[in-house]
Amino acid sequence: MKYTEEQHEFIRKVAPGKYNVEIAELFNAEFGTNVTESQIKSFKSNHKIKSNLVKKQRTSTGLFTKEQEAFIKDNVKGRSNQMLAKLINQTFNLSITTKQIKTWKANHHLSSGLKGSEGTAPPNKGTKGIYNVGGNKTSFKKGQKPVNYKPVGYERVDSYGYVLVKVSNEGPWHKRWRAKHKVLWEKERGPIPPGHKLLFADQNKQNITLDNLILVSNRQMSTLNKKGLLTNNPDYNRTSIIMAELYQKISERSRK
Repeated sequence: MKYTEEQHEFIRKVAPGKYNVEIAELFNAEFGTNVTESQIKSFKSNHKIKSNLVKKQRTSTGLFTKEQEAFIKDNVKGRSNQMLAKLINQTFNLSITTKQIKTWKANHHLSSGLKGSEGTAPPNKGTKGIYNVGGNKTSFKKGQKPVNYKPVGYERVDSYGYVLVKVSNEGPWHKRWRAKHKVLWEKERGPIPPGHKLLFADQNKQNITLDNLILVSNRQMSTLNKKGLLTNNPDYNRTSIIMAELYQKISERSRK
């Protein structure tokens, strides 16, 4: 897309200390657009804009987590790409394709040990059990819990610092895991209205109490970030929300 001077300056102002996905979200809230994380990344690169963030330490290629990679290495022998993809998908509730597995194995110098084209006449052909290699002892049985199973109520912190809690054993990943602060808010205050989000009053994403959560609009959040109004002082931030409203009114008057 073509960026205006105003949009250019907006990205330059909000970029410090923020990931590309966060910048894209703020940009879309401010200008009513639908730019992607990759578009923001390209724009920043073309205009030499930096966020000055410490690079995340990657533990995988991006396709799999470290735990999933270890699982693949432990189960690659004697399985065709199709069989391995199905096993991974059943174990981790993913949607990995045979082609993705084939490419990933090649990049990591892994082989099933099958002769010829992988998937042709595997050594377990005709044995009982879909994934049986060397007897039924290693078969993936129906109802068996995956190696990474976590019970409902289990909590973990994601790469952005948010606490996620497991709320269900059924459905896709985003149905089973939810941000804990959103679960708390919806339980006590009801659904979060469209075009709004929750702000941590003290900017501590792991301080999850109702007193530390403030419902703000996307436009308010955009202005708070654009003007650099957020600190770790809850009282100051509550005043900053009022200031953000004033800035928006001034901006609306200026356009008229």
